[in-house]
Amino acid sequence: MNQKIIIAFLSLFFIGYSFGQVNEKDPYGRDLEALTINKRGPNQDKYSHLFLSYAFITGLDNDSSEIIFGKSGAFSIGYLWKWRLAKWSELGFDVAYHRSAFHLKQDSSKIIPNSIIYKREKLVFNSIVVSPFIRIKLVNRLHSNGIFIDLGGYAGWQYDVRHKSVEKRPNPGANQTKTLDTRLDYIRDYNYGLLARIGFNRFVFYGRYRMTNLFTDRSGFRNLPQYEFGMRIGIHQ
Repeated sequence: MNQKIIIAFLSLFFIGYSFGQVNEKDPYGRDLEALTINKRGPNQDKYSHLFLSYAFITGLDNDSSEIIFGKSGAFSIGYLWKWRLAKWSELGFDVAYHRSAFHLKQDSSKIIPNSIIYKREKLVFNSIVVSPFIRIKLVNRLHSNGIFIDLGGYAGWQYDVRHKSVEKRPNPGANQTKTLDTRLDYIRDYNYGLLARIGFNRFVFYGRYRMTNLFTDRSGFRNLPQYEFGMRIGIHQ
């Protein structure tokens, strides 16, 4: 009998507490949480999303003489976070896996990373990149990123760099001979630079300028092209 009384008392207590909570939130019993404007969204106080991008690598004047333009490019996949500072400005950063491939020209002037002439040759840089930025909103839209400009920088750790080549004169009995060189001692571990982007909701056109040489000073190699121009697609509404 005592157990039934205790159970009934606890049930009444929790029912009363629940109604009390509703009344404390709103005297008319409305669900204020459902009526409150969402603080998270493309054009709200905070937002985050996945993105993919591809870009072409190039230089100015003769800076692209060592690479094959059109084949040399960069792919990245990452995640972006941003927070509103004011109606027309936001602050954010993104973290991405970045893969850049420099397809090297094969001619008599070639010295990077050696003077051997191959059928095909490339340097592939796998990096983890962090990019802080400030966003200036040009057009605000409720359920969209609108139109904006990003200005910022980036820093990357080149954790895996590979030299890949295909021999012009294969070994006897083989159609072609492929060579893969890793743990290259003439490559820097880190790089950094500047970036700028202009976006139309999920479609973003961007450019990056690398301020560091990809090679160590002791290698004596001339820097490879430092510009990257491409397009990013945000995976969001």
